[in-house]
Amino acid sequence: MLGKLIKYDLKSCARIITSVYVFIVLCALSARIMLIIYDVSDGTFKSISRILFATLSFILILSIITACVITLVMVVLRYRNNLLRDEGYLMHTLPVSPVKLYYSKIVTAMLLFITDIVVIIFSIILSGLPKSSGIGWAEVKSAMTTFNYGALKYGLNGNFYIGCVIILLLVALYSSIAQLFASLNIGYSLPFGRGASKDLMSIIAYIATYIITQIIIVVLFIITTLLADFNFADEAAVMRYTSVLLCFIIVIMAVFGTIYNIVSIKLMQKKLNLE
Repeated sequence: MLGKLIKYDLKSCARIITSVYVFIVLCALSARIMLIIYDVSDGTFKSISRILFATLSFILILSIITACVITLVMVVLRYRNNLLRDEGYLMHTLPVSPVKLYYSKIVTAMLLFITDIVVIIFSIILSGLPKSSGIGWAEVKSAMTTFNYGALKYGLNGNFYIGCVIILLLVALYSSIAQLFASLNIGYSLPFGRGASKDLMSIIAYIATYIITQIIIVVLFIITTLLADFNFADEAAVMRYTSVLLCFIIVIMAVFGTIYNIVSIKLMQKKLNLE
């Protein structure tokens, strides 16, 4: 049933966001064509193609920002409308546990944001923006090779380091979505207010949880740094500590995400103040 819920959510969201993705790819392709024309032409055509490339690149960047905003708004509205407002009366009568309802939204949101990232990376590479900035595959490969050799110099595995960064980004995305949903659940579980006032309370809850989370992370960072007791002038020690710190932050973000999940599910298992 969880798979069906995710499939339904993805199909509903795809009808909205697919057209934006198509527009982004078309902008990237058009920009690449202008870049090719710029490389092979001269005189007036070279100047015109340069202007068109710059214009299309600007439109591409705006389109990418728009896609991210649309995805965020879509995720929030679908969660709020499906589970916390009128549609919640129907959703909560389905033969599905609140846990599955909740995680269907979490998985859908993560897939949508990851798709955004993939489309953005693909469109930027397709557009030729890195190439026009003097960044090609050879430069990327050289940078990665240099990083790996540099890591080995300090007794670290460069691939492990990069893997930790990727995992951290995924865990941070998961935790951020969980925090967003927990804030909505808190705002809509209050026994007072309606409509916009509950949305306002959700925003206040998000700001409060964000501040608390950041304070705890900063305090833990300071404590662990002090306990490490190493010489900051020792580059090898700093690099080793950084790799350990990455793993530590991954665990902390996962813990916060789990706490937000528990808060949301517990509130959903109680009688929600649906509208």
